[in-house]
This record gives sequence, structure tokens and C-alpha cells, in this order.
Amino acid sequence: MIRYFFRDLLAQFRSGRSLFVLSLLGVALGVASVLSIQIINLNALGTFRGSVRAISGEADLSVLGRTPTISEELYSRVLSVDGVQAAWPLFRAEVTLVDGDGVADEDDGPRASLDVLGFDLFAPLRLPWKTAPGELASALADPGWIAVTPAFAEERGWRVGDRFEVASGSRRVELVVGALVDFQRASALASRRLAVMDIAQAQGLLGQRGEIHQIDLRVTSQQEVATVAAALEETLGPSVRVLTPSQQEGQAANLLSSFRLNLTALSLISLVVGAFLVFSSTQASLVRRRVGFGLLRSLGATRGQLLGLILAETGFLAMLGVAVGIPIGYLAAVSYVDRVSATLTNVYLLEQIETLVLPVWLFPLAALVGLAGAMLGAIFPALDISRKDTRALLAAFTLHERIGAAAVPLFLGGLTLLAVAGVVYWLRGEGWRPGGFVLALGLIFSIPLIAPLLVQQGARLVRGGGFGFVFGFRGLGQQLQTTPFAIAAVAVAVCMMVGVTVMVGSFRRTLEVMVDSTVRADVYVTSRGGGTLAPELVAAIAGQPGVLAVDRLRRFFVYPVSVPGDDRRISLAGVDVGLDVGEARFAFLEGEREEALRRVHEEGAVLVSEPLSRKFDLGVGDHLSLYGEDGRVDLSIAGVYYDFSSEGGAAFIDLATMERHFGPGEINNLALYLQPDMDAEKTVDVLRSRFRGELLQFRSNRDLRTRVLRIFDQTFAVTELLRVMSLLIAVCGITLTLLVMARERVSELALYRALGAERIQIFRTYLGKGVGMALYGLVLGGVGGVLLAFILIFVINRTYFGWTIALHWPWSGLAGEAGAMLIAAAAASVYPAWRAARTPATELRREDL
Repeated sequence: MIRYFFRDLLAQFRSGRSLFVLSLLGVALGVASVLSIQIINLNALGTFRGSVRAISGEADLSVLGRTPTISEELYSRVLSVDGVQAAWPLFRAEVTLVDGDGVADEDDGPRASLDVLGFDLFAPLRLPWKTAPGELASALADPGWIAVTPAFAEERGWRVGDRFEVASGSRRVELVVGALVDFQRASALASRRLAVMDIAQAQGLLGQRGEIHQIDLRVTSQQEVATVAAALEETLGPSVRVLTPSQQEGQAANLLSSFRLNLTALSLISLVVGAFLVFSSTQASLVRRRVGFGLLRSLGATRGQLLGLILAETGFLAMLGVAVGIPIGYLAAVSYVDRVSATLTNVYLLEQIETLVLPVWLFPLAALVGLAGAMLGAIFPALDISRKDTRALLAAFTLHERIGAAAVPLFLGGLTLLAVAGVVYWLRGEGWRPGGFVLALGLIFSIPLIAPLLVQQGARLVRGGGFGFVFGFRGLGQQLQTTPFAIAAVAVAVCMMVGVTVMVGSFRRTLEVMVDSTVRADVYVTSRGGGTLAPELVAAIAGQPGVLAVDRLRRFFVYPVSVPGDDRRISLAGVDVGLDVGEARFAFLEGEREEALRRVHEEGAVLVSEPLSRKFDLGVGDHLSLYGEDGRVDLSIAGVYYDFSSEGGAAFIDLATMERHFGPGEINNLALYLQPDMDAEKTVDVLRSRFRGELLQFRSNRDLRTRVLRIFDQTFAVTELLRVMSLLIAVCGITLTLLVMARERVSELALYRALGAERIQIFRTYLGKGVGMALYGLVLGGVGGVLLAFILIFVINRTYFGWTIALHWPWSGLAGEAGAMLIAAAAASVYPAWRAARTPATELRREDL
């Protein structure tokens, strides 16, 4: 059987190269779709993990605050805990490099920045220095001494001794390259932007003395890690968190879990579409080879041997598809990594993806995915052919009649599958997170069951037309042995395209409405590095002629302690709630506007975002508990507002309340309200000119709205990759199916030619079949896509992200995708139609090609 396997495989390739290549491409694109998303997901977390391991790799535990910084006084208390062998404080600050002329561009291009780490350079830890020990002597004496990574130094053309200027918010500092530290040697995925300073210098130049961000420590014995962690929590109190490096990595994984899970689920749809191609190809190959299989059974081959032979051929095809799909997936990941990286920094505030790494275990994963998809497509026709007896194999098949008779039961089965998914979701309740995926999977797997009846009934509705396009369209109903599977592949691809397009279009339209109703200031001011604005700078901007009022915003991240899962951070912002012109800043979901704002301003209450409210089951009248300078703070919730800026959740309090509980701090952003006769665009030009030497961004109301939508488009750009992959696989399915028809119906085509049919007529017939399959797929997939959009918007989105999205139909986008599908289907039909049209009348006496 082994010798027969290889001979038969070679024969199949020689007699049907086109079918083989298309089947292989279907597997390859399915693998590429899944692999590209996994590469992006892996490296999104890998960069964060690499940086954690490079910074705290020698630490057993890290002490972090529930507020942005903690006091240095905790350091001595950490050292006093039994079991702590050594400890060292850490200060962090992100700085932006200033251009040579001291002027920052106003565009949104990538900004060169450094993540500065302030260490005690005499602490008992081994940093991966790439410099002579003597060069570290000036680290304390030379103002602005900093060590950068070799990769970043090479990128910037720096050498030891070179000076450069950076900005932290509105603060500008000159630094000097004092040494090189190779964090990539400690962890390959560590950011090249990491840099090291003496902690005292870092605090004095870039922050505030006495404040640090974390304390790393080692314990005397690995068996004591849990005991020491508990002792630290008891000694330091609930205002801090004590985590291992792996727990810090886990928090980042939780932060990205919804983002990664949804991309993975969408990518698997492409794999399902690819499985339909393998199904069609395998079925066509087995039907064509039925006589050969009958002879094998006559010569003593068992059913198990026949099944093993077929599955082995499928496995070989799958491995070839994996080999082709891996480089395609990597190239796809490379092409979209910048957009995903922008999402990580804009939405999740995590590290940028700087390099793409493929760990060894991704290759067996790709092999498993490809093999699973191919076997899913091949198993049913393989089982069907292997179970037949010798006489049935040697006789003509009546597959069309069998599928035609089963069309109604299959349709009812599809509806039953949908109903079962709905019942499971209803029984488990809306709070069950996998419920949305159960509904989506039930919908997707019901589509192939519904397809045969749709094709059968659709063909009966077509009337008239000569021998050509309409004849080909009508003939799809008489070829149910092949067409429903290709139509199902197209329908599943269209289902995903329509569902994602409606979801993204609805989200974008909802965001536009919210921005129009809440972004009311005329000019917005931020620092280019995302830091804070010095008080004197705020006063100078507020005193600009024509400025009627200034809305100040101060924001940082905190960890709530009054709800389950308190390792989730939220954004806490303070604003001038009592500002008369700022009453439209919030779109309320729960609570009366005037009363809620009064309570926030006068009583120190808080407004929480919809995601925070949904995920932690908080509403008006509940309390949000945080830790401030003097201990626990319980804030009464006065209202819930719509918000799409943060998946994790956000909250707003009055600036006075923030200062009372969290101490004074600098402002992050300004919103300027101008006098009625002032032009916002001209004011922006004046401000840019006056503050040209400062690293500030001035945006008019119109520019800010444009930027918000641009960030939104970046966030969902990766869905384009998945839609394109599914479209390509579906188009391959149309080509493959038409080739199968042309090969299996050679005698029929020859008869048409003998009766006087012209080649152009046969060409049009097959073109009609290809476009007809696309039309059926558009109808079935369009209905499924609408249902999938409802699931994405009202179930999965609310469960995983907590956002309320108003349904909107992006008709232009949907029409464009439908047109692209029809054009692609017509193009995919050209080659099979040309092959069919070349069939000569002399083939009339032959059964097969």
C-alpha cells in the first residue's frame, strides 16, 4: 500500500495539477490567516514580557502601588521583612527625543522615545552591560548620564559621549550617552528603547524626588516566595500589590485577552472556509477514482486500508499547505504589525511591537491547524467512500440525487443547529462569556446545511435564457454533488465580511455621534510625549487672548479594590466639573446629567464609564473604592457615561477631589473654549508660533475629531487581513468547483459541441455558473452576516468590551464588498470556463479526462 500511495499521489498530481494547487492554496491561506494572527498576538505580549524579564528578571517579587507612584519610605520597610534577601527601587519615565532644531512635527507619525529606568547602580543585580566597567564611574557625577541599548544607539548613530535632548511632558533635559546596556541579550523581545540612569538623577531630572514606581526584591529561598509575598502585603498594607514577574505578565495577557480572542476567532473562520475547498477537492477526486478503489477492494484491500490511504493523501496535502502557508502568514503579519502596534499603544498603552519572532512551537501549531482543517474537509467523503462495498464502488454514483433528496432534512438540521445554539445561550444567561461564540459557531456551521435547498429552489425560479449565462446559472441546481460546498465556502466568507463590516461601520458611526456631542472645546493641547504640562505653561496658554475658559484634565491609572478582579487597572481622570462651558463632555447612559454633575462637583462623587460599570456590575448609588495618599477612598457613583476610549474602564472626578485624595499633580491636557468671534484654526496657528520651542500639540476641534477616527481605523485595520484571506479562499473554491465540473462532465460538454454549441456559449455557461455561485453565496452569506453582526454588536462586544454600539448599515461598504465578490468570482471563472470551452466533440466517447 505504501508503494501504491506514492504512485497514486504522483498520478493524481499529473492528471489534476489545477485541482491540487487550488486545494493546497485553500489549506495554505487558512493556515496563513490563523498563523498571522497568532504571530501578532504572541509578539504583542512578547514585547511586554521581554521588557519585564529584562528589568525584573532577577527579582522574585515586585512591589507596585495601586496609584502611579509609591513613596521611597516603603523601601526600608520592605528590607525589614523576614525572608527578603535584597531589594532595589525602580523609577520609570518615558521621554520623547527632541529634534535637532528643537521643534516637533505636528503630524501623527511615530515619535522616537526612550523608556528610562532609574536604578540604584550599586544594587545587587546584574545588568547586561556592553561596556567596560570603568566607563560606569561617571554615572553619578556626570549630569544626564544614561545608558542606552546598542540597537537604539546604532539606529540613532550615537556613540558613547554623544549628547541629545529629550522631553518629559513640557520638561526638557539634555542627556549624554554614558554606556551601552544590551537588554536584548537578557531577553530577545525586550524593547530596544529601554535605557538606564542612576535613580537619583532620573528622579531629579524627569520626576519627583522621593517617588518611585516599584521595588524589586529577591527572597532567601524560592520556597518562601509565597510566604514573603503575604508578609509584605501585611506589612505594607492594601495600598500596594506584591506580584511575581509572571503575574505581571499575566496582567498584560488579561488586558489583551479580549482583543486577542476575537482576532483568533475571526481567523478560524478562514480555516473553516479552507476546509470546504478540501471537501470539494477530495470528493471530486474520490468520485473520479471510484473504479480504482473498487479494484483495490477486489484485490483484498480492507476498508480501513482504503480510509488510511485517503487520509494519508490528505495529510500530505496538508503538510504542503502548511509549508506554503507559514511564509504567507509571516508576510501578512509583517504587513499589519505597524497597525496592531498602534492599537497597543493608543488603546492599551503597552509596548510597541518592534520585532516579529517565530518561536519553534509555532511551526507544530501551524502543522496542527493545517492538518485539522484538511482532515475536517476530507473526513466525511473519505468515510463515505471507504464504507462502500466493491459493487457500489464499481457502479455509477448518484450523489446528486442523494443530496437533492436530503436538501430539506439538511435545511431543517441547519435551523435546528441555530435553535440549539440559541437555547444554550439563553439557558446559560447573558453573562456567560462564551455564549456569543456559541451563537456564532452555530450560525457558521448551519450555513453549509442550508445551502443545498437554497441552490435547489433558486434554480427553479430561473426562467428563460438561451444556452449561455442563464443556462449555466440554472444548471447549478442540477449539480448538487459539487456546487453547495463551494457556495457554502463563499457564504461563510461573505458572512464574516458582512458581519465585521456592519460591526465596524456601526462602531465608527456611534463613535462619530458621540464625538460630535461631547467634543465641544475649540482647541485641545497635549504634550507630544504624552506627559504633563508645567503650571507656568498652563497659565501662559490660559492667558492667551481670546480664550474664554480652560478645561484642565489630569489622568493616571489606578487599581480599584472594591470589586472582584482588582488586578485590572482603570483610568482615573480629574476635570473642572464646575466649568460652565463643559456641561456636554459626557454622554450619560445612567443618571440625570445635572444632578450627577452637581454631586461630582460638590460632593466628591465619581462618574464611571460603561465598560467599568458592566464588567464590575457597578451602577448609580454604588461605590468605587480606591487607595489615595491617606488610605482607602470610597467614591459614590453619580452616573454612568458612554465611553469607547478604554476597554478596561475609566472614571472621572473633580480636580479638587483628586487633589484632596491623591495629592497635587501636573495637568496632562487642556481644552480651550474661545470667544465666539475667534477662529479655532487661526488660534491654533498663533499658539504653535508662540510656543514653537515647546513640545506641544495644538489641535482644533476638527483636527481632534479626525485623529480620533484615524485611531479607530488603525485599531480595526487588522480585520481587513482576515476579510481578504476569506475572500481569496472563497474565490479559490469557485475556481476549483468549476474545474471539477469541467473535468467530470467532459462527455456532456462534448455532446454540446457535437450538437453545434460554440465555444463562446460554453464559456458563458461556465461564467454563469461562477457568478451564480457568488450570487447564492452573497444571498446566504448576507443573511448570515446580518445575524453575525447582531451577535458581534449586541452579544460578544458587550460581554467582552462592555460598549454600547448603535446599529448602523454601511451601505456603501457592503455594496463595494458585494461588487468585489462578483468581480472576483467572474475572474475566478475565466480559466475553468476557458478549459471547458476547449473540450472537443471527439471526447464524446470518453467518460473521464
